[in-house]
Amino acid sequence: MNILIIKIGALGDVVRTSFIAQALKDKYGSKKTDIYWITDEKATHLFLNNPYVNEVIKKEDKDKLQNKYFDLIINLEEDEENCKFASSLQSKEIRGFILKEGRILPTKTAEEWFNMSALGKKPENDILKKKNKKEHRQIIAEIVGIDNWQKYEPFLRLTGEQRKIASDFLRRHNLSRADLIVGINTGAADRWPKQLSVEKTAKLIDKIYKKYRASILLFGGPNEIERNKKIMSLSHSPIITTGCGNDLIEFPALINTCSLFITSDTLGLHIGLALKRKTIILIGPTSSSELGTFNLGEKIIAKSDCICCYSHECKSMEKISLEEIMEKFDSLIRQNITLVITASNEQKTIGKAIEHAQKQKTNYNYNILVSAPDNETLNVAKKYAEKDKRIKIFRDPGKGKSFALNLIFDKIKSDILILSDGDVCINNLAVEEFANLFLDPEIGCATGKPVPEEKRSSKYGYWANFLFEAAHNLRKLAFDNNGFIECSAYLFAFRKKIINRIPIDVAEDAVIPYMFWEKGYKIGYAEKAEVYIKNVDNWIDWIKQKIRTSKAHETLDKYVDTHTTRRVKTFGTEAKGITMLFSYPKNIKEFFWGIELAFARFYMWISVFYDTKFKNRHYGDAWERVESAR
Repeated sequence: MNILIIKIGALGDVVRTSFIAQALKDKYGSKKTDIYWITDEKATHLFLNNPYVNEVIKKEDKDKLQNKYFDLIINLEEDEENCKFASSLQSKEIRGFILKEGRILPTKTAEEWFNMSALGKKPENDILKKKNKKEHRQIIAEIVGIDNWQKYEPFLRLTGEQRKIASDFLRRHNLSRADLIVGINTGAADRWPKQLSVEKTAKLIDKIYKKYRASILLFGGPNEIERNKKIMSLSHSPIITTGCGNDLIEFPALINTCSLFITSDTLGLHIGLALKRKTIILIGPTSSSELGTFNLGEKIIAKSDCICCYSHECKSMEKISLEEIMEKFDSLIRQNITLVITASNEQKTIGKAIEHAQKQKTNYNYNILVSAPDNETLNVAKKYAEKDKRIKIFRDPGKGKSFALNLIFDKIKSDILILSDGDVCINNLAVEEFANLFLDPEIGCATGKPVPEEKRSSKYGYWANFLFEAAHNLRKLAFDNNGFIECSAYLFAFRKKIINRIPIDVAEDAVIPYMFWEKGYKIGYAEKAEVYIKNVDNWIDWIKQKIRTSKAHETLDKYVDTHTTRRVKTFGTEAKGITMLFSYPKNIKEFFWGIELAFARFYMWISVFYDTKFKNRHYGDAWERVESAR
């Protein structure tokens, strides 16, 4: 299926409509769908690392598509040239805007957007614009034909070159990812007066620096050189200028260094949100309803009767409150953490798990929630809760772990959730390591490091050490190279506000990392956050446990695009790691155990394939005990 998208400008609109490529791939099948996107030459940089767009065409080169057939054309430009071009192509269907009998007209699904645009009937268009409560993302999704639009967000993932630009900038200015770095981007293009005044911007910088001693980065465009000089002269705080001549390779890279971004309604806003920066949006003459925050930020709307007026004479930005900005700033940099321990019939081990959770070496405030379906486990946990106010109890209805987690997600409002189990113990660095990792807003999900309790002296102990070491090497390599990482259910963490619901027929540690990756987040590896695991000691328990774990990944295709993001836990991936069988053993006995492990894993994958493909026996969300691992 060939799909053409025509979205050329403005640059901020190109960024915020980028979600439709991923949505269309999901709707029609990523393997079956090729997406072409016509845009401005400057905007082509915004697609450099986008796996959902097959080919980006500069608007000057669009005629090369003249003889190509498209199943669907989506034209989001309302000018005569692009409407004429879209209408001239061979296609099955066009959505958006067309040229008919010399007039620019909307297709049926685009009528609402057209009627409130500059081409709509005046003054009704202005009235409709002010009355509109729909987010831009919803409006565009309705034009395109995407139902579950809330799932998708603007997509912008940095390239290796851009990451180097960012790291070089941090190094030059003696900054690190652990620093509170605040980007100030309060200018705007000349079309409407959306900028915060020079004087207010300088005062805002001084307030932030005085209270937080934050590192302040000042952003601007080519027309804001003099403006930024005035801001720096009026401010009494140290300011690092990022320059006003950055292109669309450099500009996103520098925004990506920020912990928090304060911006007017301009290109920087859409890039900041696409890069998952915590963002404060300053809004005056433009529509606040159309601007989505994707659970990343806060809107500050001018206290003015003139908002959403789209007037060139608007003075509403003068009514922006600096005190309100500081209140939103405080709420955004605060991190509420809950450590969730899920258990079932683990009354013998839950006490030890809770004790390790209590003994965290950290300055971060965190709570502990113990979830279990049985009275025996909960009664043990309640004794700890009576002495420690941080500990809360949740009765799991007994319908499975993922089912219980969805109920927990509804119950607690923390920013970060750390998940662990009642039959394992975490080390005292886990909370600190995860919390520090999440200071980087780009990281949405992170895994800890499983460590076996067993030594290498027995066969099953050797197998456990071998597999955990292989997983550690894969995760470390992927994290260092900004690649995808699958998490360990024994210990992992994620930003709760971004994921509020998970499917129950696939393991939570399998699906959650993919859900974040598809939104453009990085997956982190907190290798100093260790979790200690007692492993099985017999063949029946080993094969039962491994088959269940592997089946938990077989249904991923129902919920995420594993063609764009390659699955990690597959037979093919394991086969590539065969060399470790020869490098890991220290003696002949370990070498033969390694060979046995290879055959055992092969048997496991054959069993998984047979069960899922021929017997239709898939992963189910239910608690299962493996006695020898207790």
